[in-house]
Amino acid sequence: MKYRPNTSNVQERAAEWIARLHADDCTDGDRDRFLRWLHSDQRHATVFEHLTDLWDMGGGVVLPHAAVARPKERAHRFTRRHALACLGAGGLLLTPLSRYAHAKRVLETGAGGLRSVTLAGRTRCQLDTNTRLVLSDGRPAALEKGQIVLSTEIAAHVSARNVDLRLRVHTTADIRVDPGCTDVTVIRGRVFLHDPRLPRDGTWINAGQRLRIFRNGKMDVDNPDLDELLSWRSGRLIFRNRCLRDVIAEINRYASRQIVLAAPALAERRLSGVYYVAQGDSFLQMLPRLLPVRLVSRTEGFEIVPM
Repeated sequence: MKYRPNTSNVQERAAEWIARLHADDCTDGDRDRFLRWLHSDQRHATVFEHLTDLWDMGGGVVLPHAAVARPKERAHRFTRRHALACLGAGGLLLTPLSRYAHAKRVLETGAGGLRSVTLAGRTRCQLDTNTRLVLSDGRPAALEKGQIVLSTEIAAHVSARNVDLRLRVHTTADIRVDPGCTDVTVIRGRVFLHDPRLPRDGTWINAGQRLRIFRNGKMDVDNPDLDELLSWRSGRLIFRNRCLRDVIAEINRYASRQIVLAAPALAERRLSGVYYVAQGDSFLQMLPRLLPVRLVSRTEGFEIVPM
């Protein structure tokens, strides 16, 4: 009977190979031995691909069972794409080459769009409207704009604008990048945040806390209403005692036709309600019943004018 190694043994060996191949002192002999291991069992390529995705998501964080320090970058690093290309040339390709065709993967949503994806099988990511998340080989996932919720059972490394975030195991966090502010809210677990404007080397954010870093250098820590903050995940926006200016700004993130408030005297007027993204303008149609305003339809959107 042919020996079939169990999954945990394959994972340990794959993790060791990833660390070895990313090391500065990796030799041609190491690469040859890796290729022999990779095509010696069909499961090896599958597990290697899975753990390499974890490495990519973690930005080079040491993988489970791999007791090797994080490697330095090198100019001509041997990557999984090189390995699979070598196998393909020898007629021993075990997994589709299309999985390795690009070092960069971009996840995006448009206006009003929501998206849920599983990254590397153990990290769940939900993307809010108008969001762009870039996954690059060997680098932290980068949130360039918009909002995501990351729920991970492993350590993860993410950047949001110039803010460096490290999620501990069993952590869920809401991360948002707006033109004037970057917000990090921890729902479960802990997040270590590094930014040049923070004292010392960085700071920990605990469950229930939100750290807001504004472009003007101001920073603020609070405990937001998580039901309101996370309501977008179910396709609705909950507003509780929010000023009209902020409500309109939030709805504009989801709307294809933008709203202009031409009643500055009402900008600070408070209101509460629920905006259902799929129902479009229904919330706006209710405003004249709540406030002394008229809703005027324009070619490019809507204008809220005083009565």
